[in-house]
Amino acid sequence: MITEHTKIEPKNVEDYREFVWTPGIESIKRPVHYVALQGVITTVHSNSGLIKRCNKCKSIVHDSCPNNCNEGWGWDLRVSSRLYDGSGSIKMILTKDIASTVLQKSLSELILLASQPIPSNSNQFQTSICNIKIPETIEVVEAVSEYISSYRKSDKLIVTDGRNLAYLPVNEEHHFTDFSTKQLRCSNPEDMKIIRRLIEKALELSIKEATGHRRMHGIFLLEEPIPLYRCEKARLYLGFSVRISLQDNHAVIEWTPQAYIRESVLDYVQLRRERGASATAIERILTSYRNRVIVAPSGNYGSIVEVVMRKAGNHGVSDTDSRSLVEFWKQIYDITILPDEIPLLRVKMVNSEATFTYPPSMSFFAGGDSLVIPAGVQKFIESKKSTLKCRMDEVASKAIHDLRIGDLSLGSDATITEQKADLQTQLLQETRQRLFGRNVSAWGSVLSVHDELWVFPSQIRFS
Repeated sequence: MITEHTKIEPKNVEDYREFVWTPGIESIKRPVHYVALQGVITTVHSNSGLIKRCNKCKSIVHDSCPNNCNEGWGWDLRVSSRLYDGSGSIKMILTKDIASTVLQKSLSELILLASQPIPSNSNQFQTSICNIKIPETIEVVEAVSEYISSYRKSDKLIVTDGRNLAYLPVNEEHHFTDFSTKQLRCSNPEDMKIIRRLIEKALELSIKEATGHRRMHGIFLLEEPIPLYRCEKARLYLGFSVRISLQDNHAVIEWTPQAYIRESVLDYVQLRRERGASATAIERILTSYRNRVIVAPSGNYGSIVEVVMRKAGNHGVSDTDSRSLVEFWKQIYDITILPDEIPLLRVKMVNSEATFTYPPSMSFFAGGDSLVIPAGVQKFIESKKSTLKCRMDEVASKAIHDLRIGDLSLGSDATITEQKADLQTQLLQETRQRLFGRNVSAWGSVLSVHDELWVFPSQIRFS
């Protein structure tokens, strides 16, 4: 409390933001009437965009009202997302007025568009779909090892159950001593989890063979990252994401073009050092207001909790794994890490208490929207994005045709089709492109919904 007896003295500081208090999401334990939150949008849920609401209970309607009201439905607009600030995450709902402002589309405009046919070429990020048939049984090798993670190789079709079991095709070379053959059955839910992982790994290897490029930010690159002129040291990453879902004896594979602008922590550190920043100042920045990062190659979000002043070539993976970070990344992900990369980053992953050590070249700042992109560069980016769909379909056709688990061919008879272009699907894709990974400041109320805390902003600003 400040009174007439309080002594106030001026103080020279490098950054005033060290003294600005902002509430952390993790500290919110109950509903709050008004709060200001800052974070990054890590998820945009599939029930976002143009939705149907029951006229009576206002529940979201899919096929029918979940409460069996039978009172009909009406269109509504909303965005359901996840906000992460480094300390924790919370579900964030943008209601009709806020969503209209963010998406720059009113509900009446969208209702009008919903009654009109959509041109098939209206969305350059339209999803392609492939359906492949899975045999009733797949014969594999099941191996046991105490240190199962050390057997994971980027160029080997080997998957694990997350504990001490590994699975691989019967014709795959290996060095396991305790192993046997096993029949994986589609009728067994636990076996289906392993089958899905085998298909995901086999598809990843097939895509890499077709493109010749690595996986970064959760997407398969179609070309090497492109440096952007006068955008600090940010690069343009062009590629596509793949999502696999199993339905009975079929695997449905969805292919979606993606384009991201990212700046690595390593490039940022080098830029700051060139401009005279001290190691202490850089460490303070990385653990405070620039601590939210996206890690490669998965594209998962996390926050920097510690900066380790040690070179990547001198840092071991763990007490049970003697490999250095350089060896680990090359063997597991086929990504080259320079031995003299410094500093290393201890990253706490979103919605998890686990922390992992990452090299700075494989950690990227969340929210590339904060970069000022010149008009000419933006035009170049749009030109590159317009070719993504065609290039992705070519790679998808080749990768699916070559998809196999050992001697079992899965995709020889499969075909690639385009997802039906309805307004709801198109708007959802546009919403994800516009909001995913954005840094936001939100002001609003935290309410308890279904025994979970949700934040409903009345005002939102992108930074």
